[in-house]
Amino acid sequence: MGTEIVFVSALTIAVAAIFWLILKSASEKIIAQYRRLSETLQLEITVPESKLLGFVRNEPSLYGHYRGREISLSVPGKGLQNTRQVETLLKVGLSDTKLKAQLTATGPLAGMRQRDSGGQARWKSGDTQFDNAVDVRSNQGEALSTLLTKERSSWLASMLKRSKGTVYIGGGALTFAKLGLISNDNTRQEFEDALEFLCDFAESAEQSI
Repeated sequence: MGTEIVFVSALTIAVAAIFWLILKSASEKIIAQYRRLSETLQLEITVPESKLLGFVRNEPSLYGHYRGREISLSVPGKGLQNTRQVETLLKVGLSDTKLKAQLTATGPLAGMRQRDSGGQARWKSGDTQFDNAVDVRSNQGEALSTLLTKERSSWLASMLKRSKGTVYIGGGALTFAKLGLISNDNTRQEFEDALEFLCDFAESAEQSI
């Protein structure tokens, strides 16, 4: 009996140690990507202290101004709809234009991604290629159509399909949301590209007021 207890205890400690190392490695990769974004975009980075001996590690966040706009990059504390799924949110400040819209890639999961659209009807631009690729819910279709140039429509369709992300317009911000965390170069680049797009879009939206 004594030998079995020692074995089980040793096994438990070994499993805990491996899990701790995995958490530490994953956290360091995420922090490294945020530090690169912080340096590139000149944004302030916040790295929370780990808790429970390092078994709880909250994600870092970025805040500051870029191209004259308030910017934040963070991960909400809770999973989506009380699940374990987390998403990373990039928010770009936008003067109130009364424009509200939500854009995501079409497909089987489009309805779930449109959970926050407030019951708005789907809007179609008339561009068949774009409409087949992007599910848009908006209360201001005419205003949106003037902002979605051919180049922007093409970029959005490609980006949303590739990233499985969602773009929200409203509440004083343009937001790009993507499931998961920024743990590699490709995902970091997606957010950098999204930031430039959102800043360009915000400038055009405010000029059209």
